[in-house]
Amino acid sequence: MLGLTLALGACSTLSGEKRAAVSTVGCARAVVDSKVPAEHSDKRMHCMASGMIARYCSVSEAYLAAVGKEVRDLFTPSGDAEWADLRADGAGIRCAQSARSDAEMATCCDQAISR
Repeated sequence: MLGLTLALGACSTLSGEKRAAVSTVGCARAVVDSKVPAEHSDKRMHCMASGMIARYCSVSEAYLAAVGKEVRDLFTPSGDAEWADLRADGAGIRCAQSARSDAEMATCCDQAISR
């Protein structure tokens, strides 16, 4: 497990910047806290969160975070697990793979969610 954590920490990110944190959970939380505005619709937030995690952590960690969030929602009384959330997460990851900046990422999510 330590080897995997160290390997992830050494990986380059889609953004070209240093990872937000070494651990998967730490990286995802740091990115969401610092890069995802809270005042948007649920689907846009899913798109942005997954995309930013892909940009500043890794694509595999973005998928892991997306699925983990929906599984948690399944077992939380106030949770609202939805396939549409996973579709929005996938759109965000695709946006991250083509975006050259956070602004392009946001524009891509706006376009993907409005479809």
